[in-house]
Amino acid sequence: MTTIDELLDTIHADTLLDVATGRGDFLLSLQQQLGSFGHAIGIDVKANDEWKSDKFSELPITFMQMDASNLEFSDASFDLVSISNSLHHMPDPCKTLTEMVRVLKPGGHFILYEMYTDNQTPEQQTHTLLHQWWGKIDTATGICHRSPYTRDELIKLVECSDLDHWQLLEDLDLSGDPFDLETLTILEKNIDGYLAKTKDAELINESVSLRQRLQNIGFQSATELFALGEKTSR
Repeated sequence: MTTIDELLDTIHADTLLDVATGRGDFLLSLQQQLGSFGHAIGIDVKANDEWKSDKFSELPITFMQMDASNLEFSDASFDLVSISNSLHHMPDPCKTLTEMVRVLKPGGHFILYEMYTDNQTPEQQTHTLLHQWWGKIDTATGICHRSPYTRDELIKLVECSDLDHWQLLEDLDLSGDPFDLETLTILEKNIDGYLAKTKDAELINESVSLRQRLQNIGFQSATELFALGEKTSR
């Protein structure tokens, strides 16, 4: 069975665009895993301090502040476009996908990498519940952050993108310790950070249940859907 790493190794891209890039982590992964990697642009609606990090200083990667639903690039500008764990942050995901396809060259590749919420172990469900709680607080503060999609919902979205030759793989790793102290400590601090953003009693009570779940059930990352599509030459 073909793996994600094997698929990425077959892709050769001179020009790349990563949408909703955040810190740029996914671009770093692509730079290491693609068969060849020319020059990449990462765009996000908010600038990130990580863009100025030394880890990017020697790499052919630049960053721009930009709205994903209104990309400031000409049609057919990129050999590869990608979005990683950000589609559920988009106010209009279909418009974002349409824009990404617009700027993709015929014959180019589209990568979606996104966690989903169904068919998870109890430890993975902790990740889903945390993410949904984060989303409620972000949404209350005016940040678009809906619950991550189910697997079927993601597939319906990518199939509406007018791309062809989709290959769908799951990225699942249950080898880690669900009670890893370092991970649980990071998540506890994350909960503290989000609690500082809300005074809603229901959300505060929900955080108590989430802390108990971390201690009793543990945490493992939710399964990710890796979807690779191609824009047919026309």
